[in-house]
Order: sequence, then structure tokens, then C-alpha cells
Amino acid sequence: MKRGGWTQTSLSGGDHLKRMVEMYEELGFEVYLEEVSPQECEGCTVCYVEGNETIYRVYTRPKDLAAQS
Repeated sequence: MKRGGWTQTSLSGGDHLKRMVEMYEELGFEVYLEEVSPQECEGCTVCYVEGNETIYRVYTRPKDLAAQS
């Protein structure tokens, strides 16, 4: 995903994901979300699974790079 200037920033879901997207957009980043299954994730996903939340891989890039792509 490095192509096009995208950088993976985190895995998230639920309300935290919404706040994170809003924050990155306020800071001038474009945000791309990729849905992933708990099996694809490294680390603990118990909270996401127990809360029945969809997990997303979060990618960002500066908006000025988006115009160049």
C-alpha cells in the first residue's frame, strides 16, 4: 500500500475508528479503510470480536499526494 503514498497507521473499529478518521482528516490527511478479519490481524482482537465490531486497517496520506496520484 506504500504505492501512492499510503502509510498504514493502525487497526481500529467502532467509535475509536470514527474519531481517528475525523482527526486525520482535520490534520489534512486522506484516509483509506480496508476491512480485515480477526484472523488477518496480528495481536489481540478479543475486544473487537466480543463487541461484534468490524476491524479496519487504517491508511493515510497527505492530501497533496492524493492530487499527484
